[in-house]
Amino acid sequence: MKVAKRVVPVLTICATAGWLAVTAPPAHATTTPAGASAPQTGACTYQVTNLRAGGYLNVRTAPASNSRTVGTLKRTDGSFTGSCTSTRGWFTVTSSNGRSGWASGHYLRRSGAVHRAAVPKLPAMACTYQVANVRRSSYLNVRTAPGVGARRVGTLRASDGRFAGGCTSSRGWIAVTSSNGRSGWAAAHYLRKTTRTPLAASASRPWGCTYQLTHVQPNGVVTVYNGRGNTYQPVGTLRLADGRFGGGCTATQGWVPVTSSNGRPGWVSDYYLQRVTS
Repeated sequence: MKVAKRVVPVLTICATAGWLAVTAPPAHATTTPAGASAPQTGACTYQVTNLRAGGYLNVRTAPASNSRTVGTLKRTDGSFTGSCTSTRGWFTVTSSNGRSGWASGHYLRRSGAVHRAAVPKLPAMACTYQVANVRRSSYLNVRTAPGVGARRVGTLRASDGRFAGGCTSSRGWIAVTSSNGRSGWAAAHYLRKTTRTPLAASASRPWGCTYQLTHVQPNGVVTVYNGRGNTYQPVGTLRLADGRFGGGCTATQGWVPVTSSNGRPGWVSDYYLQRVTS
């Protein structure tokens, strides 16, 4: 009985403090852990329950009580949106600071009808960004809508260098172009704006010449940089298997503008290029 009396208060304190709550940073590589089903794009409305006055519910990076906290929810926050289905008893929700993550279903009470959030129209990709706050071995998810419940359409890594994106955010998300050339939304927390000069503009213009690689081993890779020189950030690659690709007809300081295999524009040393047509 003495053991029980000591354990129960501890559990009560943990539950009150929201120890059993989880969230996921909207677009980080580890947003959905292995074995967890992808959150649904549909949304429901919830309120916090089973907490004493003054208590709060932690929103975490994953559906587990030992994952990092990214926000909180209180009874006084009123209604908030979340996924309509759970993963191991956890739901994706939007915390009071606007960041999305996971919260324990034990502390949630559905209060509204199911609805599907409107997806903002993708803006012009008039700014450029780099990945930030992500480990070099990890990656940033790009999704079909601004929210962790949206389907993933691509990824971005720190090694991708600069990439195009919208100049304003929507609910803490920014429209970007992923490394596979597809456009979507990424969490602004993991992006750092670098310049207002759009990389995408040069990709859409018609190149005057066509090239193929030369001086490259069969399994070799040529890096495409975002500037004239290998000290710039890589934005893509080219391989012999890629065949022909577009590029500018003149070299500048030994470098030629080309379109990489992921559709992003950049620069390649003319040493590796053989013009096919003009």
